[in-house]
Amino acid sequence: MTTTTRKTIAEQFAEDYLLVMDNDYDAYTELRQTAKESDGVAQLSDTLREEYEELTAQVVELVEEKISPIASLLMAQLLQGQGSFPFDLIAKQLLEREGE
Repeated sequence: MTTTTRKTIAEQFAEDYLLVMDNDYDAYTELRQTAKESDGVAQLSDTLREEYEELTAQVVELVEEKISPIASLLMAQLLQGQGSFPFDLIAKQLLEREGE
């Protein structure tokens, strides 16, 4: 996979993530508060990534319990392993918003 492709995937993930979070008042408010309390891009990125990883682990577990192990493996493959780059993009955008 080339850097350009990976960046495109990361950018799409960041856009989708922010689209969902920005369109729910409680999520938006919590995200803004997390950004305000962070100590820069790296810390905010790590916090967001860890929260997302916890969520995906819960989804994968629930899918395995309620649907099937193969469905769980598919969800794990699709949802997990985003790495830090998309969360770096999200963190930068959130901190830029807070600076406005």
